[in-house]
Parts: sequence; C-alpha cells; structure tokens
Amino acid sequence: MKSKIVILFMKLTMVFLFSSVCFAYTPKGELQVRLPDHDAKITFQEIDENKILVSALDAENNPVKGLIPDDFKLQRAGIMANVTAVEVLKTRKDIAINYVLMLDNSLSMKERKAVQPLLSALDEFLEIVRPIDNVKAVVFDDKKKFLVDGHNLRLNTFESNNIVELKNFFQDSFTKEMSKKTFLYEGILGSLHLISKMPEKSNKFLVVFTDGEDLNSEIKKEIIGPKAQGLKNFSAYTIDFMQSEAKDEFLNTFSEANGGKTWKATSATNLLPIFKKFSTTLLHQYVVEYNFIKPTQGSITANPSTITIEELTIIDSSPLLSYVFFDTGQSRIPERYKLLKNQAEADTFDEKILRDTIAKYHNVLNIIGKRFSENTEASIELVGCISDRGEEKNNLALSRTRAEEVRAYFRYIWNIDPDRIKISARKLPELPSTSSVEEGRLENQRVEIHSDSSQIFDSIKTTYSFEVADFNEINIHPDIQLGYDLKDWNIEIKGDGKLLKSIKGQGNDIPDYSFILFQYGLSKIGTIDNISISATMTDITGESFTTNSAQTSIKYIKREELKAEKLEYKVIEKYALILFDYDSSTIKAQNTIVIDRVVKRIKELPKAKVTIVGHTDIIGKEDYNVLLSERRAKAVYQNVIDSVISSPERIVFRGAGPYNPPYDNATTEGRSFNRTVTITIEYETN
Repeated sequence: MKSKIVILFMKLTMVFLFSSVCFAYTPKGELQVRLPDHDAKITFQEIDENKILVSALDAENNPVKGLIPDDFKLQRAGIMANVTAVEVLKTRKDIAINYVLMLDNSLSMKERKAVQPLLSALDEFLEIVRPIDNVKAVVFDDKKKFLVDGHNLRLNTFESNNIVELKNFFQDSFTKEMSKKTFLYEGILGSLHLISKMPEKSNKFLVVFTDGEDLNSEIKKEIIGPKAQGLKNFSAYTIDFMQSEAKDEFLNTFSEANGGKTWKATSATNLLPIFKKFSTTLLHQYVVEYNFIKPTQGSITANPSTITIEELTIIDSSPLLSYVFFDTGQSRIPERYKLLKNQAEADTFDEKILRDTIAKYHNVLNIIGKRFSENTEASIELVGCISDRGEEKNNLALSRTRAEEVRAYFRYIWNIDPDRIKISARKLPELPSTSSVEEGRLENQRVEIHSDSSQIFDSIKTTYSFEVADFNEINIHPDIQLGYDLKDWNIEIKGDGKLLKSIKGQGNDIPDYSFILFQYGLSKIGTIDNISISATMTDITGESFTTNSAQTSIKYIKREELKAEKLEYKVIEKYALILFDYDSSTIKAQNTIVIDRVVKRIKELPKAKVTIVGHTDIIGKEDYNVLLSERRAKAVYQNVIDSVISSPERIVFRGAGPYNPPYDNATTEGRSFNRTVTITIEYETN
C-alpha cells in the first residue's frame, strides 16, 4: 500500500513540475497602461490576472474609439507585456459588471419637474445592462434604517439584474416613496459599503445622482474619502443636478479621486443626454487581454553558403626607387628605412624574401648595397638634394651631409670601397617635384642614387603563393522576434566546432555582422570544413534562447590537389614601371628593360590576359591627373603593341589617376611609387 502511495505522489509531483513550466511569468510590481500615440486619460480595473478593463478618455472626456492591440503598451516592473486581444466591453458576454446607482429621490425633483426626465434617462442607462451584470440601487428613505459602521443611514436599497424589476423600483422611488430631504453623504457612504462587500476582483462602478446640497445627513462628508480608499477595481461617476452653475467641489473631487468624472446638468433636459454620454463612456471601455509569455524567437542566416579558397601564385616584379627621402633639416636616415646593424647581418640579407613593394623600398639601401657589392665593376654617384625652402634654403652643406650619410652606410655595412662612390651636392634635384605644395617640397629632400650599371636598378622579383577566395566575407543576418527586452546577446562563429569569434552586445539591437575572412587568415580558414554561426540571447527575465545554426561550407583547393586532378591553377604576374618623373609620361631608359621582359612573357603566354593601368600621385588637380595617368598607360601600351604581340585584343589599358592608388599618398615614397604604370598578366597553368 505504501508503495502505491509513493508512486501516486511521484506521479503528482511530475505532473506539477511539467505543468509549472507552462505557468505565465508574471513580474512583480504595479501594472502600467499607456497609449503612446493618443493623448488620453487612462484608468483601468483588473478583471483577472491577465485581463483588465480600460477606460480611455480624450481631452473633452469622450471615449477614445477604435483602439487595437498595437495601441496599448502594458508593462510591469519594466517588463513589457504581450497584448493579445482588445475588445470593446459592449461586445463581451463574459465580463460581468457591478453597478451601484445612488439616486437622489428628494421632493425637490418633483418641484423641478425632473422626475420623468430622470426616469427616461435611467431607462437609457438600463439599455446597457446585460443579464450577467448586477445593479444595486440606493435611494433616500427617512423611514428606514441602514446600519453602516455604527451609523443608521436613511436609505432604501434594491438589487436585481432584471430590467423590469429595476424600472418598477425606480418608478416607485420617484412617485410613491419620495424623500422629503436629501441625504447625499449617507447615500454615498451606504453605496461604498455595498461595494466593499463585493468580490475584490469584480469590476464595480458607482453612479451618484443628486439634485441638491446635503444639509440633512448625520455624518460628515470627510469620512467619505477614506471609505473609498482601498477599494479595488472601483470607479465613481457623479451627475450634479444642483442649481448652481459650477460643479459641486465635493462631487468633482470624489469622482476624480476614484478614476471617474462629474457631469453637470443645468436643467432637466440635460439628464437624458448626460446618461447617454455616461452609458457610451462605460460601453466603450476596452477589455484588454495580455500575458507575459512571449519568448524571444528567431533565426540566423549566413551568406554565402559555400566559399571556395584557392591557392594562388604571384610573380611580383617591383620597381626599385633609388631615392632616400629625409626629414626637413635632417641628415640622419629616417627610421622607416630598414638599416642593418653590421656586416654579419648584411651577409644573410636576401631580397627574395621581401613581399610587397613598400617593404622592398624600405630595404632599398640593402638591395642596392647587396647588388653593388656583388657587381665589383659598377660605380655609384650619390646626389644630395634639398627643398631650398625655409631652413633648407641655400643649405648645400645639408645636401652633402645627406649624401655622406648614405655613403657611410654602404662603406661600413656593405664594405663598399669609398673610391667607388662619388658624392655631389645640389639644391633642387635635376627633375624636382613641385615646390608649390608641402608634399612636393618634402620629395625634393632626398639623396638620389645613380649608377653606370643597369643591373643595380633592375626590378626586385619575388615569387610567392597565397590564398584567394570567391567571397571575402560571410554576411550574418539575425532575424529576431523579440519577446521581453533583451539583457544581452552573443553571436558565436565556429569552425568545425572550435570558436573563431564571438560578438557580444546588450539591448534589443542585434545588428547584421560581416565576418571578414582576411582578418582571421585565409590559410587558417582553408583548414576548416564548415563554419557554423548561432546567436544566444538572454532576456530581462533570465530566459535564454538560441537560434538555429547557420552553415557555410569551405572548399579549399591546394596546388597539390590541382596537379593530382590535372586541373589548372591561376598565376598572376605583376610588373610595375616605376619612376615616371613628376608630371611626366616619358618612359625612362631603365624601364625599357622591364617592358622588354614583359613583352617576352606576353609572347610566351598567348592566352594570358594583360591589364595596363596608369596611376598618379594626389598633387595637382584630379582631372589633370586622370589624363596624365592615361598618357602614361598608353605610352606603355603602345610599346607593347609595337612589339608584334599576337591577339592584341587581350591587352587593355586605362588611367586611374589619383583614385585607388597602389600606395599610400601620405608618404613621400608612396607618392613617388604612385607615379607608375602597373602591368598584370593573368593566366592559368598546370
């Protein structure tokens, strides 16, 4: 028997635990109701845990009509609720309302000929009473005693939801049983007592009608306010039929303090319109249903779904810029140049390990030093130059000191016989940059290296492999439907299950994100088969939600694989014809060697595509520089075409001017390198 009880208890426990996960999350605190897009006075009563009755009045105290769920904003303790339904009260058949009508049936009503207008107005009100509603009527009766809080109140009460019975009670109260005196305060106190006996969660409305000032009650009006305090789901409305023009201060204060309003009736003819207006106000309250169960949902997408990474061979022929630029007024070689410490380091120097053009240039003294030491028949002339402006004006000593600094480096690091190095000094270079702008003046502060051997200044050739991808980034798009506000979120990018990157943030804004492959490294990405992306969000309730996992597959084609499959792989050869002089499109003699080399390669590769692009620095007007770059590109193009190239249509040229510069125009060497024509030969080979 005991085992059966234990099993039953365990089953009940499991049912409770299972059902508990379906319970609504209800934050603690006072519920707040707003209509952000409407200038309205809002009052509301709670029907049950997830349902309220809302009154929305405009500036003229007319009900705001036509509201929908999106108009309402409900929150508790800063947590937004999910409004699931909004319906006008008059269309609901399941929400019962308790009405308490306190009616002044004193003889003064007969004297003011207001009895029949009031009864007609009450008939209008009873039209809104439904079978599920309950009406309690309170009238004056100096013959009866209604005990409340130790006070014998002179009141008669009646309760029903039958319209006929209510009409009969009103008829008798205003014809056969009229009161000689007004007991307004006693009537309100008795009405509040009836309301206090109603269920707390039920919706309760008190309507007070009076046609005269209270001079007869045995209680003071000061006890009315405290009696109303603490009543839940209660609103009070008053109709002032007193003969004064202004609203009665007590009635007005009482109604406003309890979420209602006061109507002023100045004549009996006002009663029917006022009761119609009052009925409309009640009928156009809104039953608003809501909950705090709106979990965050959503998904995440990643594009593209597949990325192909291919190993690419680059044959890069970079020009040798044989200038060393100096800072203003200085003769010391700037730190951006790579200077070796001793002859032992010089012995191990190899220009072939240098990758990009600027890195090669910063080793210009080592490249020339190496070639000069190996070519024992060659001689060099170092020409020191100045900008001939400011502190460098007429300073030939500075020109010479700069040249001597370069000679000293060749002598002591590269062990070059000083007799093979000639030094001269001049002001501006023989072919200077413009002195009208600061950039040009800085370029004139240099040492030019000249030689009788063309081999000294030959291009710097390197061959290396690197990866290229058909897409350079993965675009990540979170599509999130928010429930509660988010506390924080985290997007995780994983490669074969290993975390590559985590993007974290707070709040509801989860932006799109681009995962840049180059930032992680294409060679590393190439070792991954699959990249997965997911987002995890935690809302302010502490609940977490994780999206689906978006997938991008990686296909990495190595050269070994290409060879094994006898496929072709891509090769790009890059040549740069450097050192067009400032504002010049004339091809210098040392560049003809490069052109001859390029022509030979084009002839060897009859299917290769050849692109010739002219560039300029940023000095001068843009339109002029574009035309200058076109002249430079065309001069090279014509040299190539004149060499009897097959299929000349595969060779194109254009001028880029100062746009998309290959090098940084902020530096003197960058501007010098940008006065160039680049030639790219692209082909496939196996």
